[in-house]
Amino acid sequence: MTRTRETICMESTTGPGWEDLLETLRRERGVILLLGATDSGKSTLARFLVAGLTATGLTVALVDTDVGQSALCLPGTVGVKLFRSSADLADYRCEQFSFLGSANPARLVPRLLETTGRLTELARSRAEVVLIDTTGLISGELGRGLKLAKIRVTLPDQIIALQRRDECEPILGQLDELVIRRIHPHPAARTRSKESRSRIRRERLAAYFANATPAEMLLHGDEVELYRLGERVSLRHEQLAAGTVIGLNHGDETLGLGLVMEADREGITFRSPLGSLAGVKRVVFGDVAL
Repeated sequence: MTRTRETICMESTTGPGWEDLLETLRRERGVILLLGATDSGKSTLARFLVAGLTATGLTVALVDTDVGQSALCLPGTVGVKLFRSSADLADYRCEQFSFLGSANPARLVPRLLETTGRLTELARSRAEVVLIDTTGLISGELGRGLKLAKIRVTLPDQIIALQRRDECEPILGQLDELVIRRIHPHPAARTRSKESRSRIRRERLAAYFANATPAEMLLHGDEVELYRLGERVSLRHEQLAAGTVIGLNHGDETLGLGLVMEADREGITFRSPLGSLAGVKRVVFGDVAL
């Protein structure tokens, strides 16, 4: 497919630009990757597209890979949700996810790419339209490399680039066989401070643990596999501070999160809304804490 260029100006959250894009995607469908800097409005656009596409009867999968500022998932996770109708937007949270252990994509590149590719393939098999929301890390060698690698593992049919000037061009200029649609961010999009983003992550995690009655649980280190940021580890050589968030996994899929109360060389005591440890064979931790 030959790369094409298109710029759409969005004047309101339901303005002509968004509607024109929506109508195009209704016809073309396929896998669409959203590209843009932090606070460029990718998640807002994704939700708008999900609502508009499902309203016409299309099944839409949203793969949220923004480990730092996910709208669909919890901090440090990559997840997917299938929207079969507009009613599914009322419960706007992922159905399946993997906790990677950090809100910093730079610390997760291999695992982030592997998980993104796996969940995209799952979404592709279940939906007529797949939207992939990505992190805002696009600048520098790391940002460019991460996004180009994410494009390679997801094989999207087109890219929607939200850019205020030309900040996505170092990435877009290296794509020769993709449809590219350039979109100006909505004027209401505002850049949040690092402190604000950190506060939002803490609030999301606090709400997760508060919305259920957490049960206190104990896992012995010899009962499960332990991983830190993708590497196999042992409690004999790791220190888990109180407040560390852990992923309770069955393979790569995270069944729920836990909040460490105390840990020693033998085991981990934690609270979790999960309610049961049935199926938990792996514990994942990193630098996410509450």
